[in-house]
Amino acid sequence: MREHAPWAMKQPPMNQDKIQKPKKKLDDFIRYSSLGFEMITIMGLGTFAGYKIDHWLGLSFPAFTLGLMILSVAGAIYHAIRKFL
Repeated sequence: MREHAPWAMKQPPMNQDKIQKPKKKLDDFIRYSSLGFEMITIMGLGTFAGYKIDHWLGLSFPAFTLGLMILSVAGAIYHAIRKFL
């Protein structure tokens, strides 16, 4: 009988789920965290623009700040839903 060299022996196939699971978890983490930063940026820019408009017009009540803040929150939610679907 011939003996096989240890490096010539066939390795059993590796389970693909074990290889891909940690990478998928990392991809999901990056995806969700980047989405959070995008949403914060959208809301921050909308609120900042409203504040600047209020300051420029000299309004005592922050109407543009509140209005653009609400619109930017709605826009951020729309962006998040669109990105997932």
